[in-house]
Amino acid sequence: MNIRTNVGSVHFTTPLILASGRITETPQFFLKAKQFGCAGMVTRTLRENVTSERLNIPTPRMVIFDSNTMLNCEVGNIHPWTDWRDKWAQEIKNSGSPLIISLSGRDIDSCRGLIHAFDKLSIDAYEINISCPHSGVLHGDLNIDIGHLCELLRCIRNTTETPIWVKLSYSSFLVKMAIEAEKLGADAIVCTNTIGPGLLLDIETVRPKLGIKGGAGGVSGKAIFPIALWCVSRLYQSVRIPIIGVGGIYTAEDAIQMMMAGASAVQIYTRAALEGPRIFREIIDGIGKFLKRHAEYHCLSDIIGIFHRNNSGGYHE
Repeated sequence: MNIRTNVGSVHFTTPLILASGRITETPQFFLKAKQFGCAGMVTRTLRENVTSERLNIPTPRMVIFDSNTMLNCEVGNIHPWTDWRDKWAQEIKNSGSPLIISLSGRDIDSCRGLIHAFDKLSIDAYEINISCPHSGVLHGDLNIDIGHLCELLRCIRNTTETPIWVKLSYSSFLVKMAIEAEKLGADAIVCTNTIGPGLLLDIETVRPKLGIKGGAGGVSGKAIFPIALWCVSRLYQSVRIPIIGVGGIYTAEDAIQMMMAGASAVQIYTRAALEGPRIFREIIDGIGKFLKRHAEYHCLSDIIGIFHRNNSGGYHE
């Protein structure tokens, strides 16, 4: 049974990738998840300099609700980015798994500098994050800033031959942003990040449940899956570069739906963060059972985008 997949020139033994976040601050979680079928990882979003404001966001930075959904205001890398350059990247390379370095796209010069540093290590791809929904409340929303996206890609595309994945989140500008990214040389689109900003209040203290100023955070987990799936479906119809689906994937059925809607691979974060690395085995086993039940699908590539091929006539609205 062939469950391998490709995102452009990057090859994965399974379609499951560990998404960027708190549990990818270091390699340890992934190296455990790899034993259960996770094929590659994305680092925590790295910045050359993490401001004291971001480092000192009061706790809590994460709130769980409805058991499988999260509101968070996680900061960027707590360890210096040089830890990935000097030791951790080699650990992942030694494991034989693809490593995707997530870089903040906010500071263009810093992003370019980090690419120059990591290119010396033959990184598999860069995921350029311009999609955080809650940081936009305080610092400006890059997720809808087409001008910034164009300036960023014009600057970094000529810096490296390593694949560049642009991470976008749900917005009314999603398709326009993805089309511009493709025109300017992006190799793949990752969608979606957390969705928001969102807010939860403590009714006893009448204060936000998150520690960040104003209480705004990004929503992740099961609740956002239908929105993320819609995003992937729209992107598949709009761009020709690969799409990596992320957002609320909890089960094998969720992962299969993402691929049917057009994702070449999927990223998983919230369920793994809440339940641990063994969840990847359950999802991989479920994908395998699905393929065994459907002899018409010989490999994963047979299901990628099949929703659109089977429903080319569309639906009445």
